[in-house]
Amino acid sequence: MKKKQTIESVSIMRQMERMMGGAAKGSKNEYAAQDLVYDAGECADPEDAFDLLEQAVEIDPTNIDAWLGLMNFAPMESDERIEFLRKLVKTGEANLGKAYFKNNAGYFWGVLETRPYMRARSQLALRLMDAGKIEESTVEHEEMLKLNANDNQGIRYGLMACYLTLQQMEKARRLFKNYKDDREYSAVFAWAHVLERFLSDDRDGALKSLGHAQKQNGHAMAYFLEHRKLPKSMPDSYSMGSREEAIIAWDILKPAWKAHPEAQVWLEKNRTRT
Repeated sequence: MKKKQTIESVSIMRQMERMMGGAAKGSKNEYAAQDLVYDAGECADPEDAFDLLEQAVEIDPTNIDAWLGLMNFAPMESDERIEFLRKLVKTGEANLGKAYFKNNAGYFWGVLETRPYMRARSQLALRLMDAGKIEESTVEHEEMLKLNANDNQGIRYGLMACYLTLQQMEKARRLFKNYKDDREYSAVFAWAHVLERFLSDDRDGALKSLGHAQKQNGHAMAYFLEHRKLPKSMPDSYSMGSREEAIIAWDILKPAWKAHPEAQVWLEKNRTRT
């Protein structure tokens, strides 16, 4: 960046509250603000992106995507980030209105206006998981799937990690059933099924699932045994069976496997038996 461009965490919270407090009194230009957000996403220079995002919240203080972008410039602690995301989710709910939720529940992502709200709520669910607030994270994941059962955002993967962490086995099995094709095509669900069988005391089933998971993605074992460390930044995309997919699978399922260290001991003992 040409100059260090950051926002203090307390400052961004106060700025948000001040601007949103005055949003109802003045006019706001929703479409122009969102265009600025899109322009910011195409900027090669972070400083230019920062300026565009600031302009966006100036003309529409309730623009969720703009605030999500500005969060990347704010050095927040975990609890501060969670609180900020809670405010954004509430703002998104107010932007859409109660009737909107009633009329569009079930296929939310298919309606473009819902996407900023869904992005904020997804981040909240993941941040809660990262902070060890698994029960709260589970609720957020579950509510998002009710709003959008087609799950274009992949919410089911984080929810599976929550269920396995908490050993809510019936819910985990129901989720496998609802998205039954994922075990064949997703490393997340393939490796989640190994853990589900292990926690269900089905060692033969776990061994069989392990064989399938290794065939589905041969790179994953090294990460699930923690022989390889996660990179500093996550991949932006991946293909089935790739190292990038393995990295993402371990990143999502890590809380569940770490919550049950005996599963990793079993995995180490059985790594050559499949």
